[in-house]
Amino acid sequence: MTLKDESGKMAFEFPDFLSESDFDTQTNACAGLKLVDFVAENEEAQFFIEAKNYINQSSNPVIMANMASRQKADYKMLTDPVAAYPLEMGMKFKDSLFRWLASGNDFKKPIVLLLVINPPPGIMARDRERLINKIKGYIPDGLNSKLSQYPRMTRLLFDMPRIEEVEKYGVSVSLLP
Repeated sequence: MTLKDESGKMAFEFPDFLSESDFDTQTNACAGLKLVDFVAENEEAQFFIEAKNYINQSSNPVIMANMASRQKADYKMLTDPVAAYPLEMGMKFKDSLFRWLASGNDFKKPIVLLLVINPPPGIMARDRERLINKIKGYIPDGLNSKLSQYPRMTRLLFDMPRIEEVEKYGVSVSLLP
């Protein structure tokens, strides 16, 4: 099955996965919670995937002007050390894990959290590493603790692969025109 991100410009394929679905839907909506775009499962893990496409192309000049403005704001947010982006992404993953449990689901396998990013031009490797470390700070840890709010989770991995790197997780992403 092919799933598209909010922009409609990134198509995700999940070959060899047992299941995949849109997660940020009206059915899952819950006041105050922000959810990741997709949840998928293969033999080894459960995946919670958020897609961010910062490079959209359009033949419409109004859309391109809006995108140029958004890219400038997003780049600042991605690279500004005090910006709210890491908190927002960390909370989105935390809320999604909570919503998954509240919906009667369980964590039967290790959890992989992916922020699949098509970054704005100019984002540097050091910016990416800093973002990964900051976002990890907002994702629940101590998952094996009896006091953990996610007691059934055994292992959690967070990564922020670029679209060309996500295949190492068995997911295929392509940019649409």
